[in-house]
Amino acid sequence: MWKFGSPWLYFASPVFGPGDRVEGGSPDPLEAELVGKTPAQIVQIMKDREGRLRAELTPAPPRVTPPPEPPQPTNTEFWNDPNASVDRKIAAKAMTKEEFERVRLSIGPSLIWAAKQMVKEKFKDFHRVEAKVNEIMARIPDWQHTDPNMWETVFIQARGMEHERLAAEDRAAPLITSERVNAGGTPPPVSEDLNKVTLPGLQPHQTAAHVCEKLGVSHDSYRKSSKELDGEGRLPLTVDNRSTR
Repeated sequence: MWKFGSPWLYFASPVFGPGDRVEGGSPDPLEAELVGKTPAQIVQIMKDREGRLRAELTPAPPRVTPPPEPPQPTNTEFWNDPNASVDRKIAAKAMTKEEFERVRLSIGPSLIWAAKQMVKEKFKDFHRVEAKVNEIMARIPDWQHTDPNMWETVFIQARGMEHERLAAEDRAAPLITSERVNAGGTPPPVSEDLNKVTLPGLQPHQTAAHVCEKLGVSHDSYRKSSKELDGEGRLPLTVDNRSTR
């Protein structure tokens, strides 16, 4: 049943034998340029070779030959046909259509980016409808993409079209109040203890509390009157109604 009478001998037998060898085969499949090189050097050599092949197969861009400058009108042509002579003079110095297209293609993307960036900086919620703005601007002629007013008009339109989505997002977003959080207020000054306040003209053991007791006034009234006399309060307005002599 089995070739060698045992399953493990069948599966362990080699696939290719000595008779399968091809005479004249190179023992080293690498090219002479790659023999003895490290893997990193081989990769670099292949990259350089690929770059040279791409440069050889890529056609060079056609050179744009500028049109010859039209001849300048003579004095006789100016005298006989001044309008045509002036047109020829202007055409010799004016920019051609090809030159204008090259300039437009080179600076166009920068002008479009600047116009859009101006609207982005003006409206902080521009990013919320930017996809809709880009969709609308794709249907507008390219020459209007450099106008900031066009971007602003399209932004207002897109914001109106996305009103329901924006309102739903605002309702779902947590409420952020602009109220400023202040630290705790400054505690009121502690009332002065009149038992420790000494006054000139009193005995060493007497204080302002003794004066209050002798005058029959409360400590709060004494403190209030003391502030008014010291200039922290306002004294009552008095009017001298005595007649002059």
